Amino acid sequence: MDWTLAIELGFAAAGAAILGSMLGLGGGVFLVPLFTLFFDIDPKIAVGASAVSVVANSIVGSTNHLRNGFTNLRISMLLGIVSALGALIGASIAVGANTSLLNFVFGLVLIYASASMILKRTNVIPNAPPNAPDPFELRASYRDGTSRRVVEYVPQRVRSGLVISSGAGVLSGLLGVGGGVVQVPAMNIFMSIPLKAAAGTSSFMVGITSVATATVFYADGKIDPSVVVPTLFGIYVGSQIGSRLTKRVDTQRLLLIFVVVLGYLGLSMLLKSFGINLTGR
Repeated sequence: MDWTLAIELGFAAAGAAILGSMLGLGGGVFLVPLFTLFFDIDPKIAVGASAVSVVANSIVGSTNHLRNGFTNLRISMLLGIVSALGALIGASIAVGANTSLLNFVFGLVLIYASASMILKRTNVIPNAPPNAPDPFELRASYRDGTSRRVVEYVPQRVRSGLVISSGAGVLSGLLGVGGGVVQVPAMNIFMSIPLKAAAGTSSFMVGITSVATATVFYADGKIDPSVVVPTLFGIYVGSQIGSRLTKRVDTQRLLLIFVVVLGYLGLSMLLKSFGINLTGR
């Protein structure tokens, strides 16, 4: 094992996990572009390592999100089932896909996620009134550490959310990102779930989805221990830090981080699919 590379991968994974845990994306959405763009790792190996690490990130990060009340367990289990089924389909496609195609699709997904949050960056979801319809009994609440108020909400358009989650699962299996890159904007914008609750709920869900993805990649021999092991160490440290920061960081700052980082990585992945690498590698 190249120890210098292993240490660098560990630090990169820690940074990805901090952002991924704060935003409920599982870390893979940052991890795969970082490994592909800056370390020249084969995209399929990066996706396999990401899928394994997303599971670890979800387990560690979800503990703090649950403690802070950000995770809606009912909605996560409901959406997680269809998302996991979609992941099996996506992973089966990914193991035989062209690497340039994977980079292109990844870039599009990242730019979509960034743009979707720009369009709704000033959106504030009001507290759900006590008599708000809740046919699926998904009402939940949490105490916001920055505003010091209790935020209560009822997820909307649940049936359509199930359809979106199945698509997020396909992307999860295809790209090893856990599905949070689609789930968080969809829950926040489409289902009217506050951003911190969407992030906490997604952080729990992506672990379920990524187990399915990792299983397919392992069966196809795309899990490289020399990449996975240092990644797991970095993910463990980063997810602990990120999930604690979520409670203290203002929502608008979370959105700004989301938009800037994903926009840059998305553009870089698109350009690399055409043979242009902004990192010079």
